[in-house]
Amino acid sequence: MNKDFENEIIAIAKKNKDKNTYKPEILQHSLEDKQYKEVIEHLFSITLNAIDIYNSNSESELLSTYRLPREFLEMFLEIPGRREGFCIISPTRIVIFFDEDSQIITVIGKTRNSESNNTNLPTKTHQLFKVSFSKMEKNYEYKDNTGGVLDPYEIVSLLIRWISG
Repeated sequence: MNKDFENEIIAIAKKNKDKNTYKPEILQHSLEDKQYKEVIEHLFSITLNAIDIYNSNSESELLSTYRLPREFLEMFLEIPGRREGFCIISPTRIVIFFDEDSQIITVIGKTRNSESNNTNLPTKTHQLFKVSFSKMEKNYEYKDNTGGVLDPYEIVSLLIRWISG
């Protein structure tokens, strides 16, 4: 590492050490927060598995997924007060999961601008669906906006189909 660079960073840190420092907000998690985090973690783990299966059976690794911290959702999607989420990315589309209300997950999707078809016009983001959840004994039950019960594996399968299409 460049010693000048290291010294410069040290000097910045010393100069700013007396300023107010950033302290991540430590929230007291309610039961609703805990349940949301369990649900989003469950959907994320199913998605990771689906992406591994998809990528290992395609010619190249086309899909990826990433966790999205609350700061990302606030900064880029301008939706403050969200707890966390995740995204699925393909070369042509992106899907984002985030909490809308205490027990509702919103899933939005967008077709990405390709470089060969760059018209400099932004593409619209579409709400793909909303999923409500509730805890039934030890498991969660997922429902669509009509009240129909959803299988979380079918949710992810549908999104993999959409994002890879």
